[in-house]
Amino acid sequence: MNTEVYRFKVGDFECMAVNDGTYTYGPPIFPPPVTFLFANAPKGKLDKVLSEHSIQPEQWTAWVSPYICLIVNAGKHKVLVDTGADGMDPNTGRLLQNLQAQGIGPKEITPSV
Repeated sequence: MNTEVYRFKVGDFECMAVNDGTYTYGPPIFPPPVTFLFANAPKGKLDKVLSEHSIQPEQWTAWVSPYICLIVNAGKHKVLVDTGADGMDPNTGRLLQNLQAQGIGPKEITPSV
């Protein structure tokens, strides 16, 4: 299975989610995940849910976020929804190579108007 691409259909549209890479969020730029992601969660309930998933808040210091872009093949047009993060981190910027691995070059994307 290719973890860089996920294909699916929406009606007649052929869609492909393409990985641009990942970015690790954590200190010193971002607070730990429990503080940042669940700032408004009631502490007692949050502790219970984290415990049910064997997550120790004090040990969860960072999280890895994928940057996924979407190609929609609408027949006459190929639309790219680019949420990539080229240049954000050495682990990002893989969109073009992953598209090319699927046989899609930049000129095949319908230009925006």
